[in-house]
Amino acid sequence: QLYETDAECKSLKPYVPLIKDSPLYPVVLDANDTVMSLPPIINGDRSKITLDTKHVFIECTATDLTKANIVLDTMVTMFSQYCASPYTVEPVDVIYKNADVITNSYTTPALSTRKETAKVDFVNSLIGIELEPRQMLTLCN
Repeated sequence: QLYETDAECKSLKPYVPLIKDSPLYPVVLDANDTVMSLPPIINGDRSKITLDTKHVFIECTATDLTKANIVLDTMVTMFSQYCASPYTVEPVDVIYKNADVITNSYTTPALSTRKETAKVDFVNSLIGIELEPRQMLTLCN
């Protein structure tokens, strides 16, 4: 109720209904059980980015795990081009606990690949330039 009524928390109010009636609340902890974030309400001080930041923790929470993983893979890939070693990332183990019992776990980001089929005209309409099929093949390989 504090997040809905306290004037200092007014920027958080729109997010409270997302979890208000949930029997469980998400908490992101690091390996030392330090709170990194209470999504979707607030992020922790330890994960804030400054001009001196050298390590970026990218976290994505959602009610649909598949969509969350797609968004996370996209964000991680986009940020990774700016790494000291471009396009490198460190995996994170996600561990679900209930009363200190591990109920599920997996490593993320998945960064899985998939094949897509698209017509040349459609691809050209997306990228805003006109390429011939052979030019596309050359650029994709």
